[in-house]
Amino acid sequence: MNSILKMGIISALISLLFSCKEQVSPLSEDYYKKSGAIYFIPGGNGFERGARKTVADIASFSVIKDVYARDKDHLYFMGCPQQLVDVNTFQLKNKIPIDQQHVFKFEGFASATSDCSQNQLTIIEGADPATYTTLYHQLPALAKDKTHYFYKDQPLHVDYATFSVVNSNFVKDKNQLYAVTDKGILSLDYKTDHIKALNALYILLDDKKLLYYEPYQGIGLLEIEIPSPNKIKFLNEKTVLIDQLVIISGKKFGYPEVDAGSFELLEGSNGNALWSRDKNHVYYEQQIFTEADPKTFEVLKFAVAKDAKHIFIGNKIFNGPDVKSFKKVDKSQVNHDFEDDLGNKYWYQTNKGQVLLVPVTKK
Repeated sequence: MNSILKMGIISALISLLFSCKEQVSPLSEDYYKKSGAIYFIPGGNGFERGARKTVADIASFSVIKDVYARDKDHLYFMGCPQQLVDVNTFQLKNKIPIDQQHVFKFEGFASATSDCSQNQLTIIEGADPATYTTLYHQLPALAKDKTHYFYKDQPLHVDYATFSVVNSNFVKDKNQLYAVTDKGILSLDYKTDHIKALNALYILLDDKKLLYYEPYQGIGLLEIEIPSPNKIKFLNEKTVLIDQLVIISGKKFGYPEVDAGSFELLEGSNGNALWSRDKNHVYYEQQIFTEADPKTFEVLKFAVAKDAKHIFIGNKIFNGPDVKSFKKVDKSQVNHDFEDDLGNKYWYQTNKGQVLLVPVTKK
């Protein structure tokens, strides 16, 4: 029997097994009755997403909402009886699982096929179920109850009465400034008398210090002394012009003499300034590119650009095509990326991070 036939038979048997199932409640598409038992079947698709036969008492079983259900003895999450939850007082309070004594969280990857020991709700230590609420509209993973703030389910050691969110990167209380990191809230050695949020990522202290926090690649806190904050302009969330400074992702632009008044980003995202220019120069990855003319320069596609005299791949001149007619084409119409009026055609390719223009071989 070949493998394709075997798979077909297995699929048919699984489909037959669950074809007679009955959805328990319109409150959930995950719980079903079948052959005198309760099954947890995500979305009712047991073939693709797996199925779990529960130990639930069918006579007292009821759905709470979605993956949550109960019988006379247990609360069920993903079809698994929960060990720490009081079934009699459990409820979903604004989608937050609580009972009379505790607020709960789930850490891990919920699955209908994994062992129930891996699908257990755990307690958020110190959280008051009567007053606990999420503050995700202010900051992802932030919550509070009547006495504590919590970040990523951990209580924060901050002054409760004066705690506030400054922006996505910073929070504060009357005593201190804190950075929002991917692991928790980091205490910083700054006072908070005069703090101004410039946007979602940058703050200004005492009109003198610009602060930015980069959570990735171990970069952390970045600080820049600002001569004066008289003129502030954002080109995007990470790129700000302050008087004569060009600042990208919390760092001064790589070429110190860049003209902030005429500076513009031409290509790049996420704080990556691939191509940029001012009235005097073109810049590639924040370094001056003297071969390019800022008045006639244009980006064609990512690292590929041209001016009146040259075609460029990054900071290298690319020779061969006719510069004047060289252009990017619509790939839905042709099987290449660039062409000129002399019949030269090229594919755009990358190899180990390097951009290549590969000639299309003429037949």
